[in-house]
Amino acid sequence: MDASAELRTEFLTHFVIEAAPGLEIGKTPRGWRRVDRVTKGTFDGPRFSGTIVTATDPVLVLRDDTARLDVRMVLETQDGALVQMTYDGIVAGPREVMNRIGRREDVDPSEYYLRTAVWFETGDERYGWLNTILAIATGRLLVFPNRAFGDHYNIYRVL
Repeated sequence: MDASAELRTEFLTHFVIEAAPGLEIGKTPRGWRRVDRVTKGTFDGPRFSGTIVTATDPVLVLRDDTARLDVRMVLETQDGALVQMTYDGIVAGPREVMNRIGRREDVDPSEYYLRTAVWFETGDERYGWLNTILAIATGRLLVFPNRAFGDHYNIYRVL
């Protein structure tokens, strides 16, 4: 295999996200649906830091208990730029582990798989480079001391 075909990444930013209890839509033709609402969050990286202004995460749980993520958020960088971040992802693991996650228990990330594909969009020229990249993220689900639920992501630009 040609070495130039190897996937290479560069660390972009680290996110910590806290969500309110989800809105339970219930069983739908596609699976069980819940919409999580982000209440607060921050991101910090070498070229890209700030806070989450608003976000929703319509989670779709499939029959095998795999969760599909479809997140839309608006970010504000520390210097005032607004950026839309979109990511599609998957949370998968054994049924018992996924049930524990569904009950909002703190589960060791080695017991499940959480990965996302990330896209950005902005009209701010200082961050125009975000419009032309694809990023990926590894994640961990969090339970905060106040029993709120959230995520911890490391996001990497695909080179």
